[in-house]
Amino acid sequence: MSAESRSDAPIRRFVTVLRRRIWLLVAFLVFVPAAAVGYSLNQSRLYQASSTVLISRQSVANQLSGSTDVGLQQQSFQQVLVTQSRLARTPDVLRATLKSAGNAGRGLSVDDLRADSTVEANPDSDLLTFDVVRPDVGGAKRLAVSYANAYVQYRRTLDSASLERALGDVNATLAVAAKQRSAARDSLVARLTTSRQQLETLLALQTANAQVVAEPDGVTQVRPRPLRNGLLALFIGLVLGLAAVFLRDALDTRVRTSAEAEALLATPILSRIPSPQPGKRDESQSLALLQASGGVGGEGFRILRSNLSFGLLSSDAKVLMVTSSSQAEGKSTTIANLAVAYALGGKRVVIVDLDLRRPSLARLFGEAGGAGVAGIALGLASMAEALRPISLDRPAGSAARDPRAHLDLLNTGALPPDPSEFINTNAVRNIVQELREQYDLVLIDAPPLLHVSDTSVIADIADGVFLCVRLGFVHRAMLTELRTALDRLTIPVLGQVITGAETDDLPGYQGYYVYAVPTEQKPTKRRRPSRAGLKPAD
Repeated sequence: MSAESRSDAPIRRFVTVLRRRIWLLVAFLVFVPAAAVGYSLNQSRLYQASSTVLISRQSVANQLSGSTDVGLQQQSFQQVLVTQSRLARTPDVLRATLKSAGNAGRGLSVDDLRADSTVEANPDSDLLTFDVVRPDVGGAKRLAVSYANAYVQYRRTLDSASLERALGDVNATLAVAAKQRSAARDSLVARLTTSRQQLETLLALQTANAQVVAEPDGVTQVRPRPLRNGLLALFIGLVLGLAAVFLRDALDTRVRTSAEAEALLATPILSRIPSPQPGKRDESQSLALLQASGGVGGEGFRILRSNLSFGLLSSDAKVLMVTSSSQAEGKSTTIANLAVAYALGGKRVVIVDLDLRRPSLARLFGEAGGAGVAGIALGLASMAEALRPISLDRPAGSAARDPRAHLDLLNTGALPPDPSEFINTNAVRNIVQELREQYDLVLIDAPPLLHVSDTSVIADIADGVFLCVRLGFVHRAMLTELRTALDRLTIPVLGQVITGAETDDLPGYQGYYVYAVPTEQKPTKRRRPSRAGLKPAD
């Protein structure tokens, strides 16, 4: 694999998982915003009004002298603003707000006002913003104005308290000094008079430390806000949807790629067969090679025939069986089409249904009834009477078939009460041996290997086995168990057939299916290719 391919792998993986579970992402993108908008529309209306207060940077002690407080400059003034915003949240300020608000504050407690208001320090200026949220416009405005004014007054009171106490002490000392009769009296009175003037000046300047610079001239509706909430919920839905998609994929243990199936079973892939075309309910439609000479499914079965033929060249193997890990992996349809492919190639072929619990071949070929395997074993019919010839006629325009082509079906017949015991009888072995002598190839449809013991018995009378693995259906643990079961058999494992192959997550296989469609069958308009070939139910 090139460096470029490795770098693209995570992107392809992301796109593949997203495409596979796009419905889950769409569900989150629809339902989360819809729920948010629906909830918003059911909310009662709330309005927000704001007042702004300016905080002075100059300390009171330096306002008279005009000097700069170096300590105040060295520390972050943002810390001062944060301290003042917390001061504005004290119960004294809130009580003063409710008292001055009149009817707007009636029925509200200090805790109610604290919950319905905020005081924020602006990080880019020396301003505090007082926000109040109320269900009516007038109440929101009135409380916002009262809150800001109550804070300014409270701040002025705190800053002036110490100066007022100092001024009272100076006045008292000055009154005592004025009654003294000494040489130092005049100079003491002069110093005290100067101190009193300074303190009075500081008290006057104290009014500039905080002041209201903006009162609410309008209000903002803060609830409901369906558009904002809907857009926010859309983003949240996208995040949750993607998380759900990849969590679901991580918890999904189904095999999604042919490469993964090949690694788990340690067997080569013989062919890839897509699912049948949706809407095809006629069982005969599962026999792709009897419908037309071309088509994706038909080409897949021809590839399977070629690969199996190469595997059988080195031996005299004539009896071949198919199995799978479970039902519904397409083994019956696969071996039925394989039988047709071999017969059309000039072989004398017989296909035997030994799945005595869920037989499918009689239904696929439209040859229900007859004595079958059970009838021969019980002596109720001869081999010639039980065999059902299968017509290999194909639609007009198809390639001419080999005149030696011949295909017979030996179905199950009446189902025995104990299939495992029946399969293990010498009568069944003799039937297979007789067929081996009469035909070029004997194909056996065996039950799933993990479900019953019948398959292990059938393996003793067969020369080789191949597997059917349906992508998106079989789980990794099932294939691991299937590999263990295969190791206990003495029969050669020729490989595996990937069914449902159009769901393969590995890139490049979609073009493989399109390429198989003959040129004369391609429509002028772009369509999905025909998918005849695999019936999911067998």
